[in-house]
Amino acid sequence: MTQHPTNDLAANDHGDVYDAAATWHERRAARGWSAADEDAFVAWLEADPDYARVYADLAEVGEIVGTAGADGALALEMAQARRAFGRGRAGRARRSLGLLAAGVAGAAILLGAGGWLWTRGDATTATYAAAPGHRTAVVLADGSRVALDGGAEIRTRLGRRDRRIELTRGRAFFDVAHDADRPFEVTGGGHVVRAIGTAFEVDLAAAGASYRVALLQGRVRVRDAEIGARATELSPGQMLMTDKAGAERVSSVDVAAVTAWRAGRLVLRGETLEAAAAELNRRGGRRIRVQGAARALRLSGAYGGDDPQTFARAIAAVHGLTVSQASDGAIVLSPARGSGASAD
Repeated sequence: MTQHPTNDLAANDHGDVYDAAATWHERRAARGWSAADEDAFVAWLEADPDYARVYADLAEVGEIVGTAGADGALALEMAQARRAFGRGRAGRARRSLGLLAAGVAGAAILLGAGGWLWTRGDATTATYAAAPGHRTAVVLADGSRVALDGGAEIRTRLGRRDRRIELTRGRAFFDVAHDADRPFEVTGGGHVVRAIGTAFEVDLAAAGASYRVALLQGRVRVRDAEIGARATELSPGQMLMTDKAGAERVSSVDVAAVTAWRAGRLVLRGETLEAAAAELNRRGGRRIRVQGAARALRLSGAYGGDDPQTFARAIAAVHGLTVSQASDGAIVLSPARGSGASAD
């Protein structure tokens, strides 16, 4: 029988949130994970915004540990952190998070072949890219953390007086290490975002937009890259979007839902199946193609965003669609035969 962390954390201290997140992380990696388990996990994520944030933090660190290489004392420390992380016992998860973060930072410096190595001397540069269909987590030498969606790329320059990041494609989420003496700026899409100890997303390919910034916490100032342009300051829960014509608009959004891709989730609030497929397709994995009346199907809920095949099968089962494969390997979702809806 699969054991699940409880959603009732009101009587416990905040550390239990980390324990619960660690347990979910370990359970999802184990064999026998079922659709019922996934439903329970989604219910836990949606119970409190903090749960999704903490789980995303642990998942990001776990991703790096899974791909990083290390030796000597660092390897031992990371092995100990993995064991503590997997047990999910009270009082251990927070410590394991610290161990993992410390181990990851060390591994990054060891593996960076110079690009990661940063000192208070001359500025250093590095380029980081996520393979299509695969999210990647990066810990910069200043302690800032970056989550790259599939196919995204950043170029970094860390110096004594400033920290400059260029997002060249895709989208990235930045959790900035505070350093009042060195501004942290992200350029891309003709804009500059200056962070003030904050967590935010920059997206160069959002649906219906040419540029988008969503702020989870802290403060950011966004301006056109043109020198002297007026800056717009965002508050947590706000998003600045530039449409294809260049017009800017600031609105209030559910930033946790917008950035759910960091934890491999796709949160929908009445979007069409065609729009949902486009969102998955932009991540660079196996493509989904929607035909006929199925394009207009409205969806709400949280779905796995890392496996297009599983997503397609789940939607087809619930909404009576047909799943097939195109000659180019794409997954095709179309109205079931005999439904009376055209598949063209």
